Amino acid sequence: MPVGALVRPEKITVKRAELRKNQSKLLEKAKGRTVLVINGPTGGDENKKYVLDKAYFDDLLKRYSSLMETLEITVDRKLFNQIMAVADGLEQDLRLGRLHSFEEAFGEE
Repeated sequence: MPVGALVRPEKITVKRAELRKNQSKLLEKAKGRTVLVINGPTGGDENKKYVLDKAYFDDLLKRYSSLMETLEITVDRKLFNQIMAVADGLEQDLRLGRLHSFEEAFGEE
C-alpha cells in the first residue's frame, strides 16, 4: 500500500444514532483504507471514535514500527556514521556481484 494511502485514508463520518440504526451496513464500509468516523454526542474531536479494517490497522502499526526503528538509528550518531561508512562499499559489492541472497548464503529456497 502506498504511504500516501496510509496518511490520507478515506473517511465516512456518521452520527452515533445513525450507526445504531444501520450498524451492519455502516460497519461493512470500514474496509481497506476506508475509515468510519463516529461523531460523539457533542460533535467535538475529543469524542470521535474510529472504526478501521484490521489489515489496514496492522499495516499502520508495521509502518509506524519501521519508522521508529529508522529514527532510532538516525539519532544514534555512532551507529549512523558506521552504516554510512560501509554504504559505499556495499553499493560497489552489489554492482560487482559480490553479494549473495539469503537463499544462496544459507541454502534455503
